[in-house]
Amino acid sequence: MWRTGWIIGVAALAAIALHLVAGYLPEEAAWSVWPYTSLPAALGWFGALLVASLALPPVNDTVGRGAHRLWEALPAKADRLRWFAIVALASGVLFWLFRIRHLRWGDARFLVRALSYAGPDRPIWTIYNWQSPLTLFTHAQLWLLLNPSPGVGVDTLYAISSVLSGIGFVFVLFLLADLMGRDRLEKATIFGLVVTAGAMQLFFGYVENYTIMSLGLIVTLYLGVRCLRGETGLIWPSLALAITNAFHPSTVVLWPAMGYVAWKVTTRTATGNGRPLEGAWRVREWAKLALPPILVFIMLAAFMTAAGHGPAAMLVSDRPGGADAIPFVPLFQTTTRYQHYTMFSLDHLADWANEHFLISPFGLLLLLLALVTAAGGRLSRRPKGDDGSSPAWQRMNSYREVTTFLSIASVVYLLLTFVWNPDYGGRRDWDLFAPSAFVYTSLAAYLLVRQAGDRRQLARAVRLLIGASALHTAAWIYSNSIP
Repeated sequence: MWRTGWIIGVAALAAIALHLVAGYLPEEAAWSVWPYTSLPAALGWFGALLVASLALPPVNDTVGRGAHRLWEALPAKADRLRWFAIVALASGVLFWLFRIRHLRWGDARFLVRALSYAGPDRPIWTIYNWQSPLTLFTHAQLWLLLNPSPGVGVDTLYAISSVLSGIGFVFVLFLLADLMGRDRLEKATIFGLVVTAGAMQLFFGYVENYTIMSLGLIVTLYLGVRCLRGETGLIWPSLALAITNAFHPSTVVLWPAMGYVAWKVTTRTATGNGRPLEGAWRVREWAKLALPPILVFIMLAAFMTAAGHGPAAMLVSDRPGGADAIPFVPLFQTTTRYQHYTMFSLDHLADWANEHFLISPFGLLLLLLALVTAAGGRLSRRPKGDDGSSPAWQRMNSYREVTTFLSIASVVYLLLTFVWNPDYGGRRDWDLFAPSAFVYTSLAAYLLVRQAGDRRQLARAVRLLIGASALHTAAWIYSNSIP
């Protein structure tokens, strides 16, 4: 752990230093750290030095003792759900107070203009649209209902749904961290690294179609892990993902991960008799995976068809690929103004790196460290004479299953962020790929705590890591709160 802790410490300090010199770097080449320049210079230096001081063991340990005393002083700690709800609701206040105050990112300005018009000749795609079916419909209907209200615009409705999604996200993230962590340190690490990711900007009154789907993503991960642990049926994570798809179809990339969950459930030995599920039982379990997306799509298609905008629109007006209907980054040559680089160009790689540093400053680094650690270790094998029923092997098997589930979800989502073409360029379209951070940062945090041996070194590294991540995200959120 000392080597990993040393690398994390150096990486955190390097990230802090990078933020301090952001103003001296070309904005287009370092846009992931450029928001730090919006802070007053004195505040920027104070925050950076304060977080950097966590690299000093005495300071770090003092902070740890203070956090421990605060924890001990909390009443009714056994009533976890109540505290989860209280903190989630309190976070909603922060989401609203520091909400975004402009429409520069993504399709925000376009959405506000398109949905604001409520005349009789309103285009059907401003209400029914396959690119984000339930998200757009929900906001359009709320606008039709509330638009006579003074001071309430489309941007306000999006901000409200963003904050409400954020409250739900924080609550479910608490549940996920509580489920995946074995002790208070592990739970705090998983929660802290995800909640300080730059992608959390989506819940600060953000005007776009990626907020409700992000709540759906974290619910899907939570139910998927619970299913792998035998605490809920396969139908629930499958249904959660199917509904999330209906809010935004980009989330269909997670079905391979859900397929893995189904495979593990159907190959798991039946409780009590040690025999694999066979015949009708296995078919029944696979049906729990397949039926929710089929039924949700049928109902969505019927709903959209009744409005005169059926599935055929996905091949015409609502086709994937943005304005030029070309979904992927070109391999060798750009052909439209919505293509900004080729697949393996330096410009694309720089944009991709900026994107992921912005939405999760340490997520990819932690995944790389976990990969190196796993490659340097020995895979655990079942001891001779162990039929797989021993508690030690079951705990190891559970860890492997959760890791594989999150790994598949992370890999397919990261692949999407690399090959899908952002029409407006990586910076303006940052929100298109932001939800991926919630998936792979959860995996990164889980691997960090499960591979660490020295708990004291882990605690020190995590405090510095979360502090640096929070500094990065706070500057990003502050910069967007400026009109």
